[in-house]
Amino acid sequence: MRLAALAMVIATGAASAEQASLRALSGVDYLPYEVLFVPSDADAAARDMVRMRLVAPQIADQEQFGFEVIEPDFQMLCEHEGLRIVAESAPNAREIVVMVASESVPFGDSAPNVVQYFDLFNVEDDTCVWGGL
Repeated sequence: MRLAALAMVIATGAASAEQASLRALSGVDYLPYEVLFVPSDADAAARDMVRMRLVAPQIADQEQFGFEVIEPDFQMLCEHEGLRIVAESAPNAREIVVMVASESVPFGDSAPNVVQYFDLFNVEDDTCVWGGL
């Protein structure tokens, strides 16, 4: 799986400076950082997975914003941002991976001092269904 992840290349660049942060249920502000598509070299109709990467410096404070606090945010991020990306750039995608980190890390790089969480959702009837990552 790691080899497959490392083989992907970035299909779109970092989020623009003008892009607004997303305020989630926990009160954490997530800034869209990067969107990756699988397969990375496919046209929009052939993309079957979207990897949504967001940065939230607040989650570095594990006492206040540990995983149990931000876990409900993943569903909201998938529903509000992930499904928008699918509609605009990958209309046949069936999976959305939501990744949040306390700071930006290049895809595939190891960063042991950066808090990072991932979750997988299946796209079913225009909704995000938790995939149990």
